[in-house]
Amino acid sequence: MANKLVSTPRNRKKTEKKAGNLLLWSIIVLVLIIALLGGVYLFLCVRVPEGRLLDHTYMNDVDVSGMTAEEANAALQADFTGRFQNSTVSVGLDGEDYVVSLWTEDGSILYLDTSDAVSKAMEHGHGQFLTRGLDWLSTQAEPRKLTVTPSIQGGDALKDAILATGIDQVDTAVETTYSIEDDRITIQKGSAGVVADVDALQGQILTAFTSDPWAVNYTIDAATTVSDIAALDVQKIYDEVYTEPANATLDPENDYAIVPSVTGVSFDPDAAKSALESAEPGSEVTIELVYTQPEIDTEHLEANLFKDVLGSYSTNVSGSSGRRSNVKLAAQFCDGTILLPGETFSYNDTVGQRTKARGFSEAPAYQNGQTIQEVGGGICQVSSTLYAACLYSNLEITERTNHSFASSYIGLGMDATVSWGGPDYKFTNDTPYPIKVVGSYSSGKVTMSIYGTKTDDITVKITSETLETIPYSTKKEHDSSLGDGETKVITTPYTGYKVQTYRKLYDGDGNLISTEKEAYSYYRARDKVIAYG
Repeated sequence: MANKLVSTPRNRKKTEKKAGNLLLWSIIVLVLIIALLGGVYLFLCVRVPEGRLLDHTYMNDVDVSGMTAEEANAALQADFTGRFQNSTVSVGLDGEDYVVSLWTEDGSILYLDTSDAVSKAMEHGHGQFLTRGLDWLSTQAEPRKLTVTPSIQGGDALKDAILATGIDQVDTAVETTYSIEDDRITIQKGSAGVVADVDALQGQILTAFTSDPWAVNYTIDAATTVSDIAALDVQKIYDEVYTEPANATLDPENDYAIVPSVTGVSFDPDAAKSALESAEPGSEVTIELVYTQPEIDTEHLEANLFKDVLGSYSTNVSGSSGRRSNVKLAAQFCDGTILLPGETFSYNDTVGQRTKARGFSEAPAYQNGQTIQEVGGGICQVSSTLYAACLYSNLEITERTNHSFASSYIGLGMDATVSWGGPDYKFTNDTPYPIKVVGSYSSGKVTMSIYGTKTDDITVKITSETLETIPYSTKKEHDSSLGDGETKVITTPYTGYKVQTYRKLYDGDGNLISTEKEAYSYYRARDKVIAYG
């Protein structure tokens, strides 16, 4: 029969004691393990380095393990520079690519702000002391990978980078052109095109970057706006083409050589603008030139220059040799004077100051109603003779003054007195051709003529009407130097007159065309003074 274990009080106590010892050792071991693990964990918490990132920390795939914040920032910026320093946007426009550089040293377009990200990364493992071990263990179990996304700015720097490509200068519009030919202007009307919209292009670049900020290079087509056809300055063309017709004339600066005539050129600018505006883009517009021939062309002037005597007048010269010499010299000064159309002749300017150094002599002349000896006396006969020649040439008289007393060498109302610094005689060439004054003195006669080009068959007749005759008185004065009954005229008398002259024009058939008042002349009377003994 098998033996049976019998539970006794003693056995039960042994068993309970053994079990108690086992539990105690178990607790002791557990405490030791916990203490060991706690010690190890505390060691880990202590082991985490202050101010440095935990091992197995990566930012933008850059291993920043164990780095300080400053070192991490520098490493990230270096990586950013390496990746993006050649970042560009290729912008297509009209078949050409314009490369916009997004990289600037100062980061005014692309930039990477790492300071906040690095600061947050540094918080991992550097928080509460008892959590540092867990943070360290987590990076050992799985590397910590963080991303800092690049940013882009769309301000002036980006706009400047776009403008630097020259894309803003592109205009696909076809310019309107023109050419000037013999009898016309041919205008080739252009067509509208497109130009880059720089502001919209900035937006396109920002959008492309936002959609993929890690792309280094982008390719886009430029946003554009319509470019109108550049307006053609018709007035500028008109100013270029327009030529005023000009008659052939003479050049006083080149010994009066003939200056060739000019044919006028013009067109209707308003009609040209209207035709251009209504024309289709790309079409051709023709503007006819209008040529205007001058009234006097070069050949005509050469053939007709000074060929006609427009008017001539002669007066007999009397008096002293000095007076006759003065008349001859004054006629010589006038001889050969040429006046272009519109120019005015001045007798004083032409003859000049009357001085002995210039060859003039003393001769009788009037001054304040008295007869005196004056250098240049008598030259009024030349101005009066020239005045008459101008009247018969049907020229415009600009300035004329009659003498104080009636002249013996020319009819009433036909004289023209002159004085240096005083009255002048002037006339204007109001013909379309140059005229020439021809003066001569021969056999006691002075002749003044106007040579030019006759343009009509008009003849001139000068008539005078004596409105009033003013008789002179005779006065007697005693002169003790004279003998008893002896007399002597000491003042020559002059009868006074009020005279109106008329210029009458007749056609080739002798018919009176017009009668115009020419000049009013007032001649004073001078009393006769007789001395007696």
